[in-house]
Amino acid sequence: MMVCINFQMDRACKHQLNEFVKNCEAFSNCWGKWNKGPSMLHIMALLKCLGSYGNEASYQKIGRAMGVSKGTMHDCVIRASSAILKLQKKVIKWPDEEERQQISAMVKQAHGFVYCVGLIYGTLFPLAFASTLKPEDYFMRKGNYAIRFVYL
Repeated sequence: MMVCINFQMDRACKHQLNEFVKNCEAFSNCWGKWNKGPSMLHIMALLKCLGSYGNEASYQKIGRAMGVSKGTMHDCVIRASSAILKLQKKVIKWPDEEERQQISAMVKQAHGFVYCVGLIYGTLFPLAFASTLKPEDYFMRKGNYAIRFVYL
């Protein structure tokens, strides 16, 4: 799977997410030219914010890159977040025993983690102590050791 670096999600997933939320009432009470745009613009604004780190996550910087104001960015992020959160009971669930075993086997094969049922792009996994092999590869800027999960 190829992840779009600007929005932290591949195209198919973005379109699937948009299909879930496009008819949500959160998008029906928009004012302003850009805010009345399709739900996909709101989703892209939210994904850009969520996929940015530190100062790059400011509404002003992202808005400038997308050609909108800081306030419009804020409104879009709030609307998209609201629409997505309304789906939580429908789409967020813990996998059953069989699914957990399948997921765990795939994660173990791909990344070497045992008894793991999910990974989130960019997640830091803290380590209790430094690795004996190349500990400098696991040293983080805040003085601890961790592994960062990244999809390539």
